Amino acid sequence: MNAIVEALLNRLKHSIFLYLIFCGPLLFPPSARAATLVYTNDVMGEIEPCGCRSNPQGGMLRKSNLLKKLPDQEILQLDAGDLLFPTDVIPIALAGQSELQATYLLKSMDLTHHDAVVPGEKDFAMGLKIFENLRKKTKIQFLAANLKKRDGQNFLSAFAVFKRKNQGQIIRISVIGLVGKNLKWPKELKASDPISTAKHEVPGLRKKSDLVIALTHQGYDADVALAKAVKGIDMIIGGHSQSFLQNPVKVGSTWIYQSSFRNQYIGVVPLIHPFNNENHQLIGLDAGYESPNEQTNLVHEFKSALAKLNTEEASHSVILTASESLTAKYHTFPRCAECHFKQFDFWRKTRHANAFAALVKDQQTKNKECLSCHSVGLGEVDGFSNIDRMAVFNTGGPPPPEEDLLYYLKQVHEARSLDEKVKITRTSTESTPLKRSLSSFERIWVNVQCENCHQPGQGHPFSGTYSKSVPQHQCLKCHTAERAPEWYKAGKPDLEKIAQKRVLITCPAGELSEEKDD
Repeated sequence: MNAIVEALLNRLKHSIFLYLIFCGPLLFPPSARAATLVYTNDVMGEIEPCGCRSNPQGGMLRKSNLLKKLPDQEILQLDAGDLLFPTDVIPIALAGQSELQATYLLKSMDLTHHDAVVPGEKDFAMGLKIFENLRKKTKIQFLAANLKKRDGQNFLSAFAVFKRKNQGQIIRISVIGLVGKNLKWPKELKASDPISTAKHEVPGLRKKSDLVIALTHQGYDADVALAKAVKGIDMIIGGHSQSFLQNPVKVGSTWIYQSSFRNQYIGVVPLIHPFNNENHQLIGLDAGYESPNEQTNLVHEFKSALAKLNTEEASHSVILTASESLTAKYHTFPRCAECHFKQFDFWRKTRHANAFAALVKDQQTKNKECLSCHSVGLGEVDGFSNIDRMAVFNTGGPPPPEEDLLYYLKQVHEARSLDEKVKITRTSTESTPLKRSLSSFERIWVNVQCENCHQPGQGHPFSGTYSKSVPQHQCLKCHTAERAPEWYKAGKPDLEKIAQKRVLITCPAGELSEEKDD
């Protein structure tokens, strides 16, 4: 009963908070409004939520719509690092795409008038030079008091002072950037002890400020240590550990905040003294915030630029020739189906066999990061090397247009039986059995298929790395906690749930089918 009462009280508190935030302009004159802090951390380059997740949260479009609902423009926006990239090392195949995406993320944040960021170690994933090039393209201030060049020269501003109207008065808010000393920073930079730096800087900021905020990228435990060791910090907005602090934690007189990751939740704090849990909310960016605004055009522009970039890169790729097909590392499912027709008939009706359609729906068919899990062999030797050739006919000639390939694959997926007549393209007058249509292709690279799970079939059945069994870790390469959170419990793989999922896509056992193409 106590749990039910507590849940009802929390829901009531949340409703009152949203009512005050969104209806504030109607209740209070401008002179009485409070300034509002909006914070995020560990966005990791995400402009819009990944379509792989069920009911995905996040995205700059939704964040922009949330900001528009906040009363007035007395907003201070802070981000606690790992903003630009998802990992601290970017694969060569994704380098151009990743830099482009980071550029557009900063453009998107400029549209929302974002104020300051403390860098995380992942923000340097492409090196110091790329970071500096990106930083010069934005109006956002990057702050780090204890991250300097190896020669001791300053690298970024240590702090910034922002002025906001608060209940008719101007308040001065000092924001100091602090990073973890032992994180993986570029060789040209060196981080000193954040506590020592804060002890040196905070007293001076305290004298010139009504509010002192430490914007940190070092993790929750280090934030607690900072709050215990340094007096005079009102708030710590932290990142790196991706902690989901639904309720901020008070250590001494300092409140510690962190909002999970990837803009899934946005922290909103009316800057009213004294700070307490009643003044704070984490707001999930769900589909309720999905309505067109100026960010919509920017996302379309990014996707067009991404498609152009990856298409130009693909023009320099090496194309697998027919003479090399027998020794190719990847065979793709048209070759697998020649012997394993029973298994192919099962696979073609699974969600794996329709995975490419999800990218078409979200206009992500040229996004290499998405294609890496919705195709086979992307970027590997004898693999999927040219994103403009998602399929190759065994007679040579140009590949089928993307829309025709999707049409064909959809019919393969939905056909009632293997004998059902399927056209290769929508405009073709040819209508042949599925077996004959499939044999028209030398390779089809898209969709999740046999070799995603069983490893490349090079030399199979006589030799090669092809494996009959599929270990669990093979599934988790793509079904990560970020893309498939329902597969995890308390941050660890949910073995029972995974076993249930595997049943749905596990091909039937049996000898090689005697049924062959004509």
